[in-house]
Amino acid sequence: MRWSRAGVFLTAAALPAYVLRGSLLGKLPFTGLEVVLALTVLAFAIESWRQRRMPHLDTPFTVLILVLLVATAIAVAVSPEKKDALGIAKAYIVEPVIYFFVAVNVLRSSWDWERLAYGLYVSGTVVAVSQFVALGRALQAHTLNLNVAPPVPTWLWTNNNFGGIFLDPLVGLALGLALFGGTRHPRVHWAMLVLLGAGDVLTLSRGSWLALVGISLLAAAIHPRRRQLVLAWAALAVVALLLPPIRHRVENELNPNNPANSMVSRVHLWHATLDLILAHPFQGSGLANYQQEIGPYRAQLHDVIHQTHVYPDQLELDFWVELGVMGLIFLVGFFVEVGRYLLPVLRAGPMAQPWAASLVLGWTAIVIHGLVDSPYWKNDLSVEWWALAALLVVAVVPAARQLRLRRPPARA
Repeated sequence: MRWSRAGVFLTAAALPAYVLRGSLLGKLPFTGLEVVLALTVLAFAIESWRQRRMPHLDTPFTVLILVLLVATAIAVAVSPEKKDALGIAKAYIVEPVIYFFVAVNVLRSSWDWERLAYGLYVSGTVVAVSQFVALGRALQAHTLNLNVAPPVPTWLWTNNNFGGIFLDPLVGLALGLALFGGTRHPRVHWAMLVLLGAGDVLTLSRGSWLALVGISLLAAAIHPRRRQLVLAWAALAVVALLLPPIRHRVENELNPNNPANSMVSRVHLWHATLDLILAHPFQGSGLANYQQEIGPYRAQLHDVIHQTHVYPDQLELDFWVELGVMGLIFLVGFFVEVGRYLLPVLRAGPMAQPWAASLVLGWTAIVIHGLVDSPYWKNDLSVEWWALAALLVVAVVPAARQLRLRRPPARA
């Protein structure tokens, strides 16, 4: 499966290529990321046929994926925005899930897992460097104003949070593999931790800063040298808060009367979203229909903010409004499975199970940032999500099952 394995790595490295867009025969839109993924799936199909191998579909997430696909079909059916709903279903759900199954079928060794991490690092490097360039240009042009949205690389996106959301789990992955070892080239992970961590901080996303603090404290708590790490993180935090841009952004969020405070608008949005869900608890708003559906509920709260929101910017609410109650069931079940395999392996010792420790940090970063933003509903984020899920299946699930087999039988 050499070519399909290489395709899995290349797809992970090509996540920002979703910004390259075209259309087939002027009707069927596609992205650069989808081209790489399609070639990977084609290689996997050809190699499976030549080797007469049936794809392995039995994973801890298979039943939940069926729930997700049924929820998606229902959400498309009830959505009045059929064309947009089908596009989102294809790009955010079907294609990432296919990538997940290809990955779990071709990743065989710890070197394969590490190379997949390298692929993700390549994508993260593009995001981090583009953020450096955007911030540098703003400083050079004297246009940096922290009372409004920080500068972003407009060729990638128009919101600084998008870069932070993407980088958070990769920083967690690099932090775990750097601290706990278990890799061929540990210096690569240390270098990526510095580069991606700096890029994440310079997105100036307060949700990312919260995620970085959370995973730093968690990494220290599970590391044998926790006292030294806690002191080191505390010193870094103090230095960071002394920097005027960071201190200014944090102070804005602590003042509810400051127009730059984003939590006030988010609380209004969440309140309106809960009203929408109470009105449509089973089907939500329908896929790709949230922007149209939320307006009257915001008006009832006299929420006069002019900013439009494609999603509620909160992980659980995002899945509920887009996919209905079945989407929420999928999400809860997904993280139950993640915890069911990660936590027992982690208790066996993070130094002995570095991939479990690293993925705990990666998923923790997603959950923390998901408290105040949307860490799934985007082309690159959805594939990143399922790439991390594939790493969990191939690197952690077998170890968890071995631990269960080694347990002594319970005494009568």
